[in-house]
Amino acid sequence: MSHQKAAKEYPNSIFSQTTPDETQELEGNLRFNTWHKGWLTRSRIYERKLPGEQEVSALRIDGPGDAFMSIRHDGSVRILTGVKDKNKGPQSGLLGIKTFGQQQLHQNRSDLQYCAGDDEDGQALNVICYGDYVENVKGSTRYVYATKIILSATAELILEGGSIKLQSDGDIEMAATSITTAQVNKKDIVTGQSKSQGSGENTTEQFDPRATTVINTPGSMQWNVAQDYAQRVGGRYQLTAAGAPGGLIKDSEFGIAMKTGTDFAVGGVKSSALYSSGPIDIDTTAELSITATDTEVTTANFTGDFATTSITTADLTVDAAAVDITGSGDVEITGANVRITGALIYLN
Repeated sequence: MSHQKAAKEYPNSIFSQTTPDETQELEGNLRFNTWHKGWLTRSRIYERKLPGEQEVSALRIDGPGDAFMSIRHDGSVRILTGVKDKNKGPQSGLLGIKTFGQQQLHQNRSDLQYCAGDDEDGQALNVICYGDYVENVKGSTRYVYATKIILSATAELILEGGSIKLQSDGDIEMAATSITTAQVNKKDIVTGQSKSQGSGENTTEQFDPRATTVINTPGSMQWNVAQDYAQRVGGRYQLTAAGAPGGLIKDSEFGIAMKTGTDFAVGGVKSSALYSSGPIDIDTTAELSITATDTEVTTANFTGDFATTSITTADLTVDAAAVDITGSGDVEITGANVRITGALIYLN
């Protein structure tokens, strides 16, 4: 067996002391009982007992590199590794445990602290599982606090709960090739702007014949359609406007106004009627054409002011209590037979 040789010269001082040594008064002497003391690594196993009314004792195993394990009088076990030193290698100060399985049962609260130290990636805890990872919190709450939380699943991510709430003081963004939701009832509460933007098809389908769509807004509503706009109503269609000024439409002359750059047609399969409790004006700078099989006009007073009036028909019947025909120019009545019948006929 080889032995290390003693030094030829020993230092007189190790460092310059800046503060005085601390002292502690004990009721008795500190007692040590050394079981083993190694000369090669300067490790040892010993018992230690502090004097006093309360027994304070421990069994310690001091190894090389400032690492030790202590079994104390209160049943606690403490393990301390040495300080990490780059000069001693990347594994210095490391606690390594390798087993073929483990079971842990802690009867009281457990507190774990991990520090990243000088890790290049800033990772304080890295867990790798070659299999399923199951964590079960029975009858309590699991809290996760972090500046940023990332959940990454290569196949599928499932969130299940009796009630799921997403709360954020900032934005919530969702991006996917397809988003499908299924629910019994859906309610959106938006206090700001609600905007849907995209170039795809927007289709709303309701299969229940009792379904109803209601839009209530105290503000204005506007549709801007670059191409065709079609509405098909299986039941009745009613459009009512109070005609109050303001909002998007600055021209308040008409309560309801319809305009088109091309031809305009309004009609019904059976009949069409125009009702009004006030006057009805038809104003056009072009021709006004009325084509019908039968035309019936019923009114208390009918006044027509036309620059030129031309009526072409097979039979024309005028039945009135009084008929006045006044012309500022010539008045011509031409026909195969002209009959004037009356109780009194005045020619002047």
